[in-house]
Amino acid sequence: MRDTRPPPPPDTTTYRVRYALAGRPGVRRAEVTLVPGYSRESDIPALLAARLRLDPDGRVVLLDVTEA
Repeated sequence: MRDTRPPPPPDTTTYRVRYALAGRPGVRRAEVTLVPGYSRESDIPALLAARLRLDPDGRVVLLDVTEA
């Protein structure tokens, strides 16, 4: 008999991030979930930039990253 259940979800790590956008006032907060083997902490700025749909010159500056 074949197992037809879906595979379990991969382990994930969620981070609470405080960040700023270069050249813009204010500090923002977000939660970012990473999947090991697909993304790592150094990918967080690019993930936030994609989420915010920043132009290629836009830069995300991380101020604080903590595991949720």
